[in-house]
Amino acid sequence: MKKTVKGRWRLAVALGVVATLGVSGCGLNEDNSSSSGSSDTVLRIGTTTDVSNFNPLQSLSKTDSWILNAMYPHLLRIDENAQKAPELAKEYRYEDDGKTAVFELRDDFKWTDGQPVVAEDVKFSAEKIMEYKLGNVAAKLTWVESIEAPDATTVKFKLSQPYAPFAEGVGFWMSIVPKHVFEKAGDLSKFPNDSNWVGAGPFVLDSMTKGQRYVMKRNEHYPLAPEGKAAVSQVEYRVYPDVNTMMLALRNGDIDLMGTPVPVSAAKTFENDSKIKLAKVGALGFAHLTYNMKNKYLADQEVRQALSMSVDTKAIIDAVLQGDGQQMAGPISPIFAEYDNTEIQPYPFDPAAAKAKLAAAGYKDANNDGFFDELSFGVACDQSNANITRVVQLFRESAAKAGIKLENECVERNTFLTRTKNGEYDIDASQWGVFDNPMDQLRSTYLSSNPGGINYNLLESAEMDTLINDAAGTTDPEAFKAKIKNLDKVVHEQAYLTPLYVENFQFAYNASKFTGFAPSPSDLLGMVTAYSLAQVTPVK
Repeated sequence: MKKTVKGRWRLAVALGVVATLGVSGCGLNEDNSSSSGSSDTVLRIGTTTDVSNFNPLQSLSKTDSWILNAMYPHLLRIDENAQKAPELAKEYRYEDDGKTAVFELRDDFKWTDGQPVVAEDVKFSAEKIMEYKLGNVAAKLTWVESIEAPDATTVKFKLSQPYAPFAEGVGFWMSIVPKHVFEKAGDLSKFPNDSNWVGAGPFVLDSMTKGQRYVMKRNEHYPLAPEGKAAVSQVEYRVYPDVNTMMLALRNGDIDLMGTPVPVSAAKTFENDSKIKLAKVGALGFAHLTYNMKNKYLADQEVRQALSMSVDTKAIIDAVLQGDGQQMAGPISPIFAEYDNTEIQPYPFDPAAAKAKLAAAGYKDANNDGFFDELSFGVACDQSNANITRVVQLFRESAAKAGIKLENECVERNTFLTRTKNGEYDIDASQWGVFDNPMDQLRSTYLSSNPGGINYNLLESAEMDTLINDAAGTTDPEAFKAKIKNLDKVVHEQAYLTPLYVENFQFAYNASKFTGFAPSPSDLLGMVTAYSLAQVTPVK
């Protein structure tokens, strides 16, 4: 059963951006020229944070990945149309009724020390991730029993059971490192990889000054660039204290691309600048409300449905995103066009009907204060997320009309994450970052065994476990789509969460200096994927 990369996992969306890092160099804005190449071929990207981890096999923060993904290839990428596409792998297929995933590699990638990128590098990277349980990719390799590299361009993953999105998940998320370099490091869980970099992406880190700048030089051999190497000779990431300072740097010409999305309220400030262009990018995640199933009242389907009817999502999109967002119905984002069940509709905003539903279910307002006696919940969120804190405020106001009392329990981010992970909340208001396929999303969020650690419902449902595991082992594409759509419907009917919106991000860059970006959806990928940076050309 052969399946080429181009034929699977279609999504649907638009553009994005950018980056950072940290340890030896020069002053921040002392000079707009650079150590290699003319200033016309140096792309300067602004960011607000440093990189904390240079080992691409471990879990990475957003800013770490922006830099390291330009250095270390992946088997697959997500293209500008939000579809999985070839990178190091030309194609993949399943054999043995789905129990063997086979990647066929390109033969023209080279490490910057001249060594070819071969199947043994892929095998080594995966085996070390499994051995040391490195990063989030370790969970995606759970089903791997052994890995074979029968020749320089073939890698075979032998699985304990079929898992439909295995190849796409591992292909997209796993960085490939040079075996001949990393095998000398010993325990890779302790390998800092903070100097003497050898990569095979379009750019490789050359020098850095933590808190100031990270300079990447061009790899003179990168086959996915139109001319066999990037037209840009150097990429330089500059660190700024905040987004406002970065916006000023873009206007002043100190940088050419903003790494962080432009705040909705600030986007119009670029409208009269003829040099600056805004690129709109969809998200691979979405904003949502999740209900803790360990709360005996939230375990009641009627209560969850009533809460879903108490959220004025359209008003939230207008107020929080100034109308620039897409409403969702079920847990599968419309970005995943082939898997989104378009037959289901969002719960209607109808507080009066929600109140009637709760009264019919036996809930009482004994003291006539306008609220049902049992239905008082805290809504937890990360107080640093301005959009979500505004969502909580609007949700409190609309839920009150349905007789449900909500309290704002937004706290500092790390405290919020700890409480969410431990189930110390009633309702979670947050935003998923990146889901690259619906199956991994559903397993992570609704399977009782909780692979991936984001079953924030604390759901334990034999029905959901059966449906998820059955879909996960289905390798026929059409049957798989049907099962995902059914899961979409079940979660919607159960109202385990209330999806809110898919946000659009806007990124600003100097279009008078650079063109040709090939952006991918989400603020994690954006315009600074390895492939995108390799396509950029200076404006003549």
